[in-house]
Amino acid sequence: MSRRPVKIPSMLVGMISIGLPLMNGKVFKNKKDCPHCGGKTVPHDTKEKIFATLITPEGEKKITVRVGRYRCKECGALVYADEPFYPDTRVGSVIIDLAVSLSKIYSYSHTADIMKALGIEVDRGSVRKYAMSNLPAVQTSFLYGMQLPDSFVSVVSKCASLGASVSPDEILAASGYPSSYRAPVENSGATL
Repeated sequence: MSRRPVKIPSMLVGMISIGLPLMNGKVFKNKKDCPHCGGKTVPHDTKEKIFATLITPEGEKKITVRVGRYRCKECGALVYADEPFYPDTRVGSVIIDLAVSLSKIYSYSHTADIMKALGIEVDRGSVRKYAMSNLPAVQTSFLYGMQLPDSFVSVVSKCASLGASVSPDEILAASGYPSSYRAPVENSGATL
């Protein structure tokens, strides 16, 4: 059974295809104290993580970021810098926010189809897993005929408006510091 094609406003697809690739190669390295014992941390290394997989005319393109890791001098724990990922997830928080917000309205399969039409590769099983997780609820706004998460709109528009000069700190603020479950900074550039 073939599915109907998903119609997405070209302006939204354009903002995503411009904004998300600008995150490629960003380094998140805000040092923090050990969350386990409060001890001071020292640099350990950086780890590359896949933020999103985009569907482009040339094929799939992985958008990766690097996250600093620190070792606690007191207890020896390995601590990650603030990053645009929810704890224990493998793709960027705004991608998960988008999947969760769409899956509240559409089936998991249709949500995956919508994300594919937006140029973002996420399979039905992952959409289901994110929708059933106990991640914090995200605020959404109705834009371009769709219910979109504010964090997603904020990050994409911040990247698209600032271009390559967008800083990791600005990305974290726009996404709501997901690794710490902080609320997104109001008016952090959401003009999409």
